[in-house]
Amino acid sequence: MYIKYLLKDIPDYPSPVEFHITEVAHVTNKTSLEGIWKSEGFMGLDRDSFSWWSLKINEADIRAAEERYLQKLFPDITKEEEKTHPPFLSDFTTSPLFLNEFSRYGNFRFTFPLTELMEAYKKQKCEGQEPVLRIYGTKLFKQEIEYVVLVHSPDLDEKFSQFPKLTENPWVAYDGHQIIWRAQAICETHNFQLVIRGNTAAAERIHPHEFYVWDHVSLVFYTEDVLTFPKIRLKASLSCCKLDTKVDLSNGENCPSLADAEKCIERLPDDESEKEDDEEEYKSVEVKKEVD
Repeated sequence: MYIKYLLKDIPDYPSPVEFHITEVAHVTNKTSLEGIWKSEGFMGLDRDSFSWWSLKINEADIRAAEERYLQKLFPDITKEEEKTHPPFLSDFTTSPLFLNEFSRYGNFRFTFPLTELMEAYKKQKCEGQEPVLRIYGTKLFKQEIEYVVLVHSPDLDEKFSQFPKLTENPWVAYDGHQIIWRAQAICETHNFQLVIRGNTAAAERIHPHEFYVWDHVSLVFYTEDVLTFPKIRLKASLSCCKLDTKVDLSNGENCPSLADAEKCIERLPDDESEKEDDEEEYKSVEVKKEVD
């Protein structure tokens, strides 16, 4: 069976695929990196006061999603069959979302556990109350569908009341610990088609390849001032990635290579007196987490 899309015959592929995501990322350019470092956190810089974050999906997330997909395809599959089933989902996760070595938004990626980011937002922006999550909208591009989830303080319920709460959405959910995303389009370029033979799912290479839309989820945190973190934590969360030169949305200065980006991180100034305070504060937070 083939899915018709914009007069194109798109071969079968896994859909929907359920991912359970526990990490989120904020990617930025060199100019904004310096601003984040100076302000010690993340601020909503656009006219809506939104700080934008994407889902960070790793190989373990893909393997877990593959297991869930197999269980849906073959309800009677045994644990042993599931364990020995040849991997196939990674052949289909070809959209920019899954290519962690590249980014369209710059060379510098801050990665945080979702629970840590939510806890910081709860403490700093919600006066200890649980943040509210809403479906802010769906953005349609030529080859991309973006589901935007808004995170805001309960005090702003009236301001954002026109947007439905996330609990009413069938494709994206939040359980307090992770984002559950039922992805409908995980391929940007189709080099494979999904073939089912008995109790086996396989990726079969096709020629020529097909281009298709891909979908993803963005989290936008409403914050008029800075959502702060100790510099020691910012540094620990920071890594480098290559700029996707095919689609450059970084809107600012970038580094010509990964080596230059790494040097930029090394050159980030540390205030030694503040660094000691940051370390003590961060250690106390970690101890509190262990006790809790």
